[in-house]
Amino acid sequence: MKKMIALLLVAVMFLGLAACSKGTSTTSASGSGSSNIQDTLTIGTAQDINSLDLQSQNDQINNNCLALTHESLIKLTNDAAETGTVYVAQLAKSWEWEDDNTLVFHLNDGIKFSDGNPCTADDCVFTYEMAIDPNSALASELSIIKSVEARDDATFVIHTSSYSNDLLASIASKPLGIQSRKAYDSKQDKPYLIGTGPYKLEEWKEGQYVKFIKVDSYWGSEPGVAKEIIFKPILEAASRVIALQNGEIDVCIDPPTTELEFLKDDKNITVLEKDGTRLFYLGFNCAKAPFDNQTLRQAVSCAIDKQAIVDVVLSGKGKTQNTVVNRGVWSFYDEDDLGAYTYDVEKAKSLLAEAGYKAGDLTVDLYAATDSPYKDIAPIIQADLAVIGITVNIVSLDQATLKSECQAGSQQLFLWRWNVIDRLSEVFSDLYTTDSASNYHHFSDSYVDEMAAKITAEKDQDTRMKESVELQKYLADATPQVPLYVANLVIAYKKGLTGTYLFGGGNHDRSHAYVDLSAS
Repeated sequence: MKKMIALLLVAVMFLGLAACSKGTSTTSASGSGSSNIQDTLTIGTAQDINSLDLQSQNDQINNNCLALTHESLIKLTNDAAETGTVYVAQLAKSWEWEDDNTLVFHLNDGIKFSDGNPCTADDCVFTYEMAIDPNSALASELSIIKSVEARDDATFVIHTSSYSNDLLASIASKPLGIQSRKAYDSKQDKPYLIGTGPYKLEEWKEGQYVKFIKVDSYWGSEPGVAKEIIFKPILEAASRVIALQNGEIDVCIDPPTTELEFLKDDKNITVLEKDGTRLFYLGFNCAKAPFDNQTLRQAVSCAIDKQAIVDVVLSGKGKTQNTVVNRGVWSFYDEDDLGAYTYDVEKAKSLLAEAGYKAGDLTVDLYAATDSPYKDIAPIIQADLAVIGITVNIVSLDQATLKSECQAGSQQLFLWRWNVIDRLSEVFSDLYTTDSASNYHHFSDSYVDEMAAKITAEKDQDTRMKESVELQKYLADATPQVPLYVANLVIAYKKGLTGTYLFGGGNHDRSHAYVDLSAS
């Protein structure tokens, strides 16, 4: 057996810009009042911002915005592979498991919200009680939490039903940024906008831009640097490139691969390209005919030419994948003995017959979002399945509608993506356990439910590794989805950009980013 990929790494794919600081070097710039610092940093995004209500969303683009305004108890690092440190202090200065059921956080001194009110352990209690409420979107993820308490203003305690390997990852997530009880008690409009971060919302014109301004009274030792940071949705990739070249934006997310060589030739622009972690996949509704048939799902998996998708859609800038666990996540296993149903047209035809169908019997709907890369992947899937005699109708939907349709179980086939930074249960528990809100596959299997829970609670890491690999093999055979590829992280930006905290899947933190004009 080959060596397991990422066997000892929790976060191999956490990425930082080689030309950028990790945020800690921004203090002198922000304190100096240097005229070399560009007042405004503008990020051109590939998606529209749709919600800034922390606990009612978990979209990457929203979290990129919320990283400016809200802070969690701890923060995930982007260099765990180099340092061995996965989490660092944010609002909490230290934390420890008192026992398997008690996790204690000690808060920093002098924390303040953007409205000037102090942030104490009581605000942590308020935030977590909202999150574990049965009606919360986070309730299933945090079901291990039984209660929370404030021992004093600076000590916050979480009581759990058992030990969890993944609880810290949830605590570090942006939806669990600490919110102000006083803001909610005041009955003000949108109290969730009040956070402890170095920026606060100034203006939001939906579909046009979201503007954040620096909090002058920021409590921490590392305030923001740029006076304002703007996220500007430009959904067409070519238009984002033009906007970068003409100075309308400073950062271009996901530039088209066909433009990269031209951008690299521009002396005013830097192009970053690194391995990514976000997995794009073809999903089945396993509770609805015809894909409640496991053998049929396997046949479809064998019919998909993943490398062709990478070559056509990404111009080769990505990696095909067979396991359901994201690259960079602890226990990622994509070895030859995984047992995945990989590209083999003759095998696909044989499995189709074994499933009880002959060529021409099936016409199915493929739900796909209207934007890239989904609109580019869908016709390739359509052509691949036509080769084995399955007719595919592409149903194009905006992303919000697609999500609601998948949650409702309306789909047969669907294209989607999943980004996991650190929490292994975000794959096994969130995507595949019975009745999970994120289980768009509507897949239900008692063995998967049992193993997902065991892997989360198992303290012996050798045992846990073995269980995770076995579950990956089991899911490769069950085939609730066809993992397709992980695209490279590609960002083009104005020379002089620094202070960005990047992750391979796109959950970036720009709360200390700025453009140094002297470097341009």
